[in-house]
Formats: sequence, C-alpha cells, structure tokens
Amino acid sequence: MSPLRILLALLVLALGVAEAAPPVPSAEWLLAQVKILSAPETEGRASGTPGAERAAQHIASVFQGAGLQPGGDAGTYFQAFSVPTGIRLGNPNALTILGPAARSLALGGDFTPLAVSGNGAVEGDLVVAGYGITAPDLGYDDYAGLDARGKVVLVLTREPRGSDPASPFRRPDAYHYSERSHKIINAREHGAAAILLVTHPAATSASLPPLRGISQPWSILAAHVTRAVGDALLAPSGKRLADVADAIDRALAPQSFQVGGARVRLEVALVRERGTAVNVVGLLPGTDPARKHEAVVIGGHYDHLGRGGEGSLAPDQAGAIHPGADDNASGTAAVMALARAFAAAGGAPRTLVFVAFAGEEMGLLGSTHHVKHPAHPLEATVLMVNLDMIGRLRDQTLYAVGADSGTGLRALVTAQSGALTLKLRGDPFSPSDHTAFYTGGRPVLFLFTGAHSDYHRPTDTWDRLNPQGLEAVTAFAARVVAAVAREAVAPAWVKLEAPRAPTRGGGYGPFFGVVPDFGDRSEPGVLISGVRPGSPAEKAGVRAGDVIVAFAGVAVKTLEDLTFALRGRRPGDRVEVTILRDSAERRLNAVLEERR
Repeated sequence: MSPLRILLALLVLALGVAEAAPPVPSAEWLLAQVKILSAPETEGRASGTPGAERAAQHIASVFQGAGLQPGGDAGTYFQAFSVPTGIRLGNPNALTILGPAARSLALGGDFTPLAVSGNGAVEGDLVVAGYGITAPDLGYDDYAGLDARGKVVLVLTREPRGSDPASPFRRPDAYHYSERSHKIINAREHGAAAILLVTHPAATSASLPPLRGISQPWSILAAHVTRAVGDALLAPSGKRLADVADAIDRALAPQSFQVGGARVRLEVALVRERGTAVNVVGLLPGTDPARKHEAVVIGGHYDHLGRGGEGSLAPDQAGAIHPGADDNASGTAAVMALARAFAAAGGAPRTLVFVAFAGEEMGLLGSTHHVKHPAHPLEATVLMVNLDMIGRLRDQTLYAVGADSGTGLRALVTAQSGALTLKLRGDPFSPSDHTAFYTGGRPVLFLFTGAHSDYHRPTDTWDRLNPQGLEAVTAFAARVVAAVAREAVAPAWVKLEAPRAPTRGGGYGPFFGVVPDFGDRSEPGVLISGVRPGSPAEKAGVRAGDVIVAFAGVAVKTLEDLTFALRGRRPGDRVEVTILRDSAERRLNAVLEERR
C-alpha cells in the first residue's frame, strides 16, 4: 500500500473512531464530580444512610440533565432494595461473675457485646483458650485437650509471638488465625456457649471496641472485656493475662485450662436495624432498530464505608469519615461522564444502561439486586462494563479484568487501548459488581487502576487522584462501549475453566470454586450463584442455586463460616459438603485443590 493510501486509511480510521466514541467530559469535570460525591456532607456514602441518599440524588440529577430515561422503580431513576444499616443495644445486656465472688460488670465500661453476637443468655464455667486458634497446618491448637462444650471461653486477641517476624503466625497464609472471625467461629465449633475476647496485654490501646457492624449473628454469644476484667476472671487460678500470654509465647504451645470455681453469666440483646438503599439507573435507547433490543450496561458502585466499620483498614480511626474518592467516587464520576457523552452524541446503535450501584461494600447487594430485576432484559445484555477504583492511573497502566469472558472481547478491548498500557486478565472473577453479571451469564469487563495504601481508609481523598488519568480511562471506556455497541455480532458469554497455577504456592489455602450469592440473606446457609468450571465444587456436583449448610464438619450459617471451614483445610483434603437443593438435604464429597 502506498504511503498516501496508508495516510488516508489512518485518517478514515481516526474519523471513524472519533465518530463512534464521543468525547468525554474533561478531567476538571470528572474531578468536580468526585469532590461532590466524597464531600463531608455525604459522610462516606454508606448504603441506607442520608449521605448515600444525597449522593444518589446528585447522580440522578446528572442522568436527568443528560436526557437519560429513568430506569428505576415506578418511572424514577431509583431502584430500591433493603439493606442492613447498623446495630444498637437492646435490653438487657449484662455480664456477671457468679463465682467464686459475685460481681456485676458495667456495660460500656467493663464489657461490650460484639456486633456478631447472637441474642440470648448463657451461664457456664470459665475456660481459658489462649489465643483461641486452631491451626492444623502449624501443628497448633488452643483447644487440644480442653473441653469447651457449654462453657464460656476467654480468648486473647492477636496471635502467639505476634512481635516476632519469624513466628509461623506471621506468614501471609497464617494471618487469618489472628482475625476475630476465626476466634469466634472456632469457639462455637468447639461447643462453647459464649466467648469473651480480651485485648492482649501488649496492645497499646486497651479501650473497648465500638458496637458497629452489619453482619448476621454468628450463632454464639460474644463480648469484649477489658484487661482488668480479664485479670479478675483469672484471679482464682492465681494467674494474670500477661502470664498466660508469656507462657504461650515462650513455648509456642497452648496453655489452656479451666479456671476452677469461676462461673460467668452473659446476656446479650442487640437490635439489627434495616434501611433502604437505591441503585440509580438511567437508560439511553439504541438508535438502530435491528440492535436496540440489545444493551451494554455501564456501571460502578457509588457507596462506600461511611464512618468505617467492619470493612475499614483503619480501626484506630473509628468514626472518621471514609470519603472513598477512588473507591468508588472515581468510577461513579466516569459512569456519569459516559452518560453525558453518549447522550450528547445522540446515543449508540445498541441501548445503553447506566447504573450507579449501592450495597457493593456490603457484598455486591446492589448489582445482585439489579441482575435479578434488570432495567433491560439480562438475556439481551451483551456486555457489562464495571468501573471501580479508576482514579489513580500510574505509568499509563490500566487493569482490564474479564477479557476472555466474551467471544472476541480481548481483541476488541486491545484495539481500543490508545496510549494506555493494558494489563489484561481473562478470568472475570473478582470482588466487584461485574461478578454478579458474569455469574448471570453475561460477558463483563472490569476496569481498575490498581490498589494503594489509602484503600478503605479515611485518607482516600480527592486530592490524591490523577484527574488526567481518570479522563484517559473514561475515554478508553467510551471507546470500548462504542465499539461493542456498533459491532454487528456482539460478544457471547464464555464459560471459563478455572485457570491452572503454573507453580505451587500461587495462592494461600485450598480452592473449592463456588461463587456465593451476595444478596442479603436471612436464612442460615450460603446460597451459591455460580460454580467455577473444572473446580472441586463442580466435580463434586455443586450447582448454582444450592445452599451450603455444612462444610468439612463445620455448620455453615454465614459466608464467614464457609471461609473459616475452608481455611482450616489443605489442598488434597477430601471434605463432605452438605447442601440444600429443592429443600432436600444432600451430602457431596469434594477433593480440595490448591488455590489459583
């Protein structure tokens, strides 16, 4: 081809791309939207709160101003669903030392219930279970030889030799043993009627944790007590908390025992509050009569952590606003920008559905609800593009996840890269809103500019974003959406096999291969929305729609229980899985594999 013909071809191509992908709003406009969404007035946009409602109203006003049709309930832009919003003390809440010397303890001063506690009252003898850890892979078990059945268990926070970098508990695959969830569920699985957590003697802060959280109860009474109370409970044994911790740390071996004569009564009454969250949905009908029945969904979650809570990685800043500028005011700003851009251009051949999801930080609640109640038929959705944490572009590198989830998608995405360096990952599974669409049988593309140290902390503020990078990612998304919207043949969903790890040690712990339904669930058990092809779960016969109620001998009431049970096993272990299918209980056998 002659140089002139090459130049003409490039010019035609450039004009075609420009015509197909409308220009997006400027970096300044995008940053202004991030500032609005992450302002102090939105108080971190926790779902079901006035701050989140304020953000939703702003997003709806942008959709309306762009000329999008309402895609929510009853002709509005809002698609409502119920969410847990918090927890408060009911009545009564009491902790009493019954013996050897009776003493009533002060709520809020001596003890506080934990948000994951069940309600009720128990009375039992006191046993000390050290750090409350059962780690078969490390040859360590605080419950070995200890009968905790029906008793109240006192457990230290942290892990053995927590300040020693060489401690086996400091390995990345062993961090979870120090988590509160392991200690509480482990106590329940050993038959304890209640657990009392006490802050480690070496901890710098001795204050009681605030009552904050939205989790389902974990079927055991649970409270946190002060170190002074812990020492008082141990007094009949002649030991103090520091003695117990030092003995375990010196020997790197359990030192559990029953406290002779010590008996405790714990009563907990918690009220779990609920509220309403909304997805914000706008529609832009397609312009091609032959293709307008098909749609591309462009979405991102606008909710964040509010004032911290369970998802915060800054527990020492309890109550501080977590503004979530990158996570995910950045992606929401891009969704609004794309809505304005495509609406100003007169639309696209296929219908475009713009959704700002709530409830993502609670477990993909908003996207799961939308998939079950789509504004446009799910079976006619040809691609879902998810924009989550796209405000910190570094070295022009953009992560594009799910490139192999649809036929031809990898090549199409690569062709739109422009000046960006794409890091493509074919596997679509990751903890963000696109997962609900992929498990629903739709191709997906998840755009992400990478993790950073401000994630889920109050320091995720607008001034740390890269506005020009945000504009570049938004423009790339516009090119992808435009290309998919105009293609004669849309991407078709691909059922992906579980990828193989090239070497051992590619992940931590065993692999089972189920995708939980992250919708809000009140009944016990974990509902499965999808099963990884080629996974141990699929080989065992687990199907979408099954409810796991037991795993490897652990009663599964919540997702935390399933995580606990899985972490307690090793690759190669054969486990029994009890499921409910069509209300009938079935037992399946699976052989766990190495995590991919």
